[in-house]
Amino acid sequence: MKYTLLLLLLVSSAFCMADSNARAEKKAADFFKNPSAKRSLIKLLNSSPLDQWSEKEEDFPSLKLDAEFGVLVTTGNTSTQMLKLALDSQQELQEWSNRYFIQILQQDTELNDEDFQDLETNRLQMSAQLDHKLSTPTNRLFVYAEYDDNQFLRVRDQYTAVVGWSQLAWKKAHTEFRYSVGPGYTRSEQGDTELVTEEMIVRATANYDYDFENDAKFRQTLSAEVGQVNKRARSKTSISAKIFERLAMRFSFEMALDENVSAQVDSFSTQTSISMVYQFF
Repeated sequence: MKYTLLLLLLVSSAFCMADSNARAEKKAADFFKNPSAKRSLIKLLNSSPLDQWSEKEEDFPSLKLDAEFGVLVTTGNTSTQMLKLALDSQQELQEWSNRYFIQILQQDTELNDEDFQDLETNRLQMSAQLDHKLSTPTNRLFVYAEYDDNQFLRVRDQYTAVVGWSQLAWKKAHTEFRYSVGPGYTRSEQGDTELVTEEMIVRATANYDYDFENDAKFRQTLSAEVGQVNKRARSKTSISAKIFERLAMRFSFEMALDENVSAQVDSFSTQTSISMVYQFF
């Protein structure tokens, strides 16, 4: 009896499998009769893992504005107050891609000694780059302007203006790289000697951004300006992590090489800071 029941179970299973295979074959046939489904399958088979980093679509217009602020206070024989304020903005339009930056550094040092005067050192830096998108949006023509009054390096009233070629090499879901190069003009004055230098230069920049999935951001910026007298290079590396909603903490490290400085000042300088960043929009 049990062999008869086992035989019946095997026969019924065979019929179920045959019916299931028939339905699967019918679905497969319907799938390949659909042209759009065939194209989706071919695209899937030909895609690689890197294709997940598809081109990021921009909503025009768009505007980003970050405010950075940091404070350092020391007391004792020497009282020092260090203040850093910065605004960084990115604007994307249908035909323009613009970036604006302003930074204010202020340091006050008070010495408990009548033989030494109190020291106050400031820096005001402002820059703007306007990229005009050509028929291919990744190819652009740009205009760059900068004003830098840097008492830390004793370089006063430094003006720079550049025009040239800019390109967005890639812009994916999490990463972006762009660069620019072009001729320009610069004028600066040494704080100690009041020596004025003005000449034509060539300026090149490179910017790399990476956004992590946990809302952390990595930024790397390189720039160089080369002339007969003026030779300047800058590197800024920063990483920020979100603390709460629009508030984040940023660690940044900057290096600067400027050969057009006073003889009493080292041409190479660094700046390390930990500050709070608030994203307005």
